[in-house]
Amino acid sequence: MKKRILIVEDESIIAQHLRAALEDGGYDISGIVNSVDKALRHIEKEPPFLVVLDIFLKGDGTGVDLAHILNRKNIPFIYVSANCNREVLDAAKATRPYGFIVKPFRQKDLLVTLDIALYHYEQSRQLQSDKKDDRKPAGTAFEGIVGKSAPMLEVFDLARQVGPMDTSVLILGESGTGKEGIAAALHNLSPRRDRPFVKINCAAVPANLIESELFGHEKGAFTGAYESRIGKFEKANRGTLFLDEVGEMSSDLQVKLLRVLQERQIERLGGNKTIDVDVRVIAATNRNLEMMIAAGDFRLDLYYRLNVFPIVMPPLHSRTGDIPLLIEFFIRHFSKKIGKTIKTIDDSCMRDLENYQWPGNVREMQNIIERAVLLAKGDQIANILFPATTVRKAPVNFPQEATPKTMEEMEREHILTVLKKCNHRVAGPGGAAEFLNLPPSTLYSRIKKLGISKQINLKNG
Repeated sequence: MKKRILIVEDESIIAQHLRAALEDGGYDISGIVNSVDKALRHIEKEPPFLVVLDIFLKGDGTGVDLAHILNRKNIPFIYVSANCNREVLDAAKATRPYGFIVKPFRQKDLLVTLDIALYHYEQSRQLQSDKKDDRKPAGTAFEGIVGKSAPMLEVFDLARQVGPMDTSVLILGESGTGKEGIAAALHNLSPRRDRPFVKINCAAVPANLIESELFGHEKGAFTGAYESRIGKFEKANRGTLFLDEVGEMSSDLQVKLLRVLQERQIERLGGNKTIDVDVRVIAATNRNLEMMIAAGDFRLDLYYRLNVFPIVMPPLHSRTGDIPLLIEFFIRHFSKKIGKTIKTIDDSCMRDLENYQWPGNVREMQNIIERAVLLAKGDQIANILFPATTVRKAPVNFPQEATPKTMEEMEREHILTVLKKCNHRVAGPGGAAEFLNLPPSTLYSRIKKLGISKQINLKNG
């Protein structure tokens, strides 16, 4: 039976484009509405299986408002929007959509997003129905991860839910927030815990070597390949592979990684034999992948293969209640490691640590406390050495961000970028309409509405 989709979109041209693309992909359209009120009335009469949802709609309510209601009704949804306002995106992401696609979009990207969203939804249902007590004590799985604040308790809860599954997990967060520790906990909570946990930092390996590191190579595959070597995927077979800083991957490598995730097979460099691999992939990044997708720097289909179950690591400044716990933990840890007996920390030092903004998060605290233990005389820490460029007790003042761009401004910039790449050709082979997978008439309409035609020469269109 075909899955029925409700389209909630205020621009009729885009709504019809969505209808055509989804029907071509084998979906039934239960209706098209342009406001929250109309969507709710439609849902009462004919509940859809999934909702394709724009952020800005007709009337008073927004797509974000509707998303909260859909969550309560347990109806999955994906956003289709051109808005890149950081505040709006954060509000949208907080509703936990099952996908997010940026306008203008290609039909195949839309269908891939739907495919992954439905898979993600089925996985989340399975997580709820199969939720069991962890086979391994949580204290052991989360060893070395300290926190009792609300943001960290949410992280622990999500990890306990998804840990026992084979689901791909994308761990998001600033540098130094402990993404690798949570990846290790997910492995320890899984049935693969007795198998290898293999890590690779995609930003630390030179671009010309990372493919060999991941997939291995045969003897003579390239200059310096004097013997065959297995890669990380083979080393992690039947275990877990942690791809740290996955946002740093080149476009070519993203394509190869996507193929491996889809086919569960690899080929070593210089080889012609396919090798089956059974690997659970956990990825992490401090980059904004949605922005990278909009800029064409990260593949949408790979994003949704990795982002089946996202976990966001909170920055240290948002979990200040954990700071004393972390200080105590690191003092105890490094005292034992270095062979000292540190019993106390000076009150003024503690105040400095609690008032510091921690731009480097937990990793920075670890380094600062280790230095303090090394330099301590006697059994008390009486001095803390902060980075020379920082000011203690005073909040760090970051430059004000530029005024957020509107949805139309972002769409306008995107179309201008594509037109430039296509030498300002709109229609025909190699034209912008072909690149965006839009009917030329639709693109002409958008160009006119956005005032682009005044700035470009359309004689080749």
